[in-house]
Amino acid sequence: MNVPPSPPTVRSPSYPNTPLGEAIAQVAKIEKLYRQSPVDREVAAKLVGYSGLSGPAAKALAALASYGLVERAGKGEMRVTARAREILHPDNLNERRQCLLAAAFEPTLFQELRARWPDMIPPEDGIVTYLHRQGFNQTAIRPAMKAYRDTLLFIEQEGANESHGNARSGGSDSDGAEGGKPAALGKAQVGDFVEVEIGGTLITPKPVRVRAVMDDAWVFVEGSETGIEMDSVTVIDRPDTGDDRAAPPTLPLVSAKTTAEIPVGHRTETFDADEGEIRITWPSNLSLQSVEDMTDWLELLKRRIARRAGVGGGQE
Repeated sequence: MNVPPSPPTVRSPSYPNTPLGEAIAQVAKIEKLYRQSPVDREVAAKLVGYSGLSGPAAKALAALASYGLVERAGKGEMRVTARAREILHPDNLNERRQCLLAAAFEPTLFQELRARWPDMIPPEDGIVTYLHRQGFNQTAIRPAMKAYRDTLLFIEQEGANESHGNARSGGSDSDGAEGGKPAALGKAQVGDFVEVEIGGTLITPKPVRVRAVMDDAWVFVEGSETGIEMDSVTVIDRPDTGDDRAAPPTLPLVSAKTTAEIPVGHRTETFDADEGEIRITWPSNLSLQSVEDMTDWLELLKRRIARRAGVGGGQE
């Protein structure tokens, strides 16, 4: 009697369906109200943008747990961990970077991928091919790949990747580990030379000099009137500027993010009108109530645009 061969074993990877950056933003909403006190899982699900403890909501909470940001606190309850609070309210930046790095590689799958590609962000096709050969469930491969890559991009943007951590703990003031971006020297000041990185992408081919700082939140560099958010610049050289102070910007403030990638955890849609591009960006985890509010707002906006354009249907 011929026994048919057993079907190949399909691995169902345990991975967070939310990148670390989004997970931190979500756990912050829980921590803001409950600190480290127990919170019902359904209440937590609503706080992070779901209408209740549905399947997607359960996956989102599981993602927080997989990074070590929340833990079980009794039947049907959870609490924010000390690691999450150290990330949200650090005593110093080095402590925060260490906790970010620990959280990023807490998931077992992410540990496996890091072991295969240490000290680098692997290409998408490389991860997909590897997971395919390992027999992972086909429907999980691309979500797992995206969550891993987005997490690596986030910790790199935060200066928490391993090469950055080694450079800073070693006491270097200007140069990071080979292949990493330079260690930060604090907030940008007039006269500093900085690199600008937005959405994980370095947009300055070489360091540029800061000519103005506005409200300790916006940086202006030589050769541009566009405001850059302070968190997007890294100081790599701080020469003695003395009393040399550049003039403040003269043109209206424009965020550099308007031409960069959309923020982590957001989605965008673009409509190419004859007169130019129309774009709308929104958080991807909107609650049902927020969706309803936005629908009303879009209807109002449509009428206002029609009225100002002088076409029918513009009465408010």
